[in-house]
Amino acid sequence: MTNGISQEFFILSSEGGWVFWCLLALAFGISFAVLSIWSLLRLPNAPIIKGEQWKALLLQNSSSSNLFNKLTKKIDEKKLGGQLNQIEAQMFASLKRRIPFTFVLISTAPLVGLLGTVSGMFTTFDGMGNSSTSGPSTVIAEGVSEALITTQTGLVISVPAYIILFYLWVKYKRLRHGFRLIECRLGEKF
Repeated sequence: MTNGISQEFFILSSEGGWVFWCLLALAFGISFAVLSIWSLLRLPNAPIIKGEQWKALLLQNSSSSNLFNKLTKKIDEKKLGGQLNQIEAQMFASLKRRIPFTFVLISTAPLVGLLGTVSGMFTTFDGMGNSSTSGPSTVIAEGVSEALITTQTGLVISVPAYIILFYLWVKYKRLRHGFRLIECRLGEKF
């Protein structure tokens, strides 16, 4: 099984041309970016209370009233606005930058695949013009194969990554909305 997968990968990489390797590097970059966003959504940098407690509070789980009371005891009411801005920056600033960047990164995969399509067509036309020994059908098949492999690879990379990132973006928006609600509750309390 593993031998068949590695053999298929070798065939795809040789027929996909140089653009295939660019797409592979892009896939690793996208994977790293998506995993870092997923990790940051666990709120590892959350101040005052633990990240999981913040998530419960932001998503208003059943234990949120006890956590809210715990939070209000640790916040200085005279510095409320500044402290909330600082807390928000610690928890969400990195996510706020990374999510749009990752959407752009994912959007480039089909475009790089399209570049492979153009490269494959150049290979086809170049081979047709220089074909003397092998038949034109062989040259056309090689160029079309390069074009299709890179186009397909670009889409295979971007579509699932986009779906996953959209799911993570929705989680991020829910956490941010929860933070806004906490700000309002704290404003009313103090």
